Amino acid sequence: MLVVDVGNTRTSAAVWSPADATGTDGIRFAELVHLPTPRDGDGRARLCDGLAALARRHDLRRAAVASVVPEVTAVLLAGLPGAVAADHASPLPFATALAEPAATGADRFCDMAAAVGAGLRDALVVDMGTATTFNVLVGGVFVGGLIAPGAGLAARALGERASRLHPVVPAPAPAEAQPDTHGALVAGCYLVGVHGVVGTIGALLDRHGALTVVLTGGQSGLLGDEAAPFPGTGRWRRDPLWTLKGAALLGAAAGR
Repeated sequence: MLVVDVGNTRTSAAVWSPADATGTDGIRFAELVHLPTPRDGDGRARLCDGLAALARRHDLRRAAVASVVPEVTAVLLAGLPGAVAADHASPLPFATALAEPAATGADRFCDMAAAVGAGLRDALVVDMGTATTFNVLVGGVFVGGLIAPGAGLAARALGERASRLHPVVPAPAPAEAQPDTHGALVAGCYLVGVHGVVGTIGALLDRHGALTVVLTGGQSGLLGDEAAPFPGTGRWRRDPLWTLKGAALLGAAAGR
């Protein structure tokens, strides 16, 4: 099966055999690729052609597509072999308490599917990408969550909207005053971003009780890794492919 995770900034795709494992922890992908998510029709067509070629190389006749970009979703579902959407309409291994499931991003359903596939019934999956989403699973029920701008998006928006500032890429920096504007921007966007995420996780744990915390997404590295975690986050689980694994599980369920 070809598994595709289309985010607002980056698209990830990989080859997976459903026979390889039955749960999140055992999933191993082959030929994993990361590509920019296209913004125009020609780019979407090229992306589809490239992914279709990947499927042909591995003789794949099924594809699972988790996408938060509707224009890309339509192209991939029409152009990839045996493609199904991994989203709210998939056979879900959890119940939901969402007011509008169809308006909830496919990535959030995949994050919850990966949590259940890992044997979790109570989890908080924090997906740090263009947006940062906080997705809460309580007693096997996806009860909802929070959505906020990602640290990278916030930094770019500040640089673009403030006439005397410029866009920067947040990067780890000490909590100390910086002597120049560039340093102040980099450190400020980083520190507000990570402390905002850590503080919000703490508030959600206070409200919903003991939940296993999982960090994923392209910006999750701002909170460190298992070898060097951000202070106070050492017990949290980290998996940059969590959403892609959830898409694989939902795609496999749809094909049964």
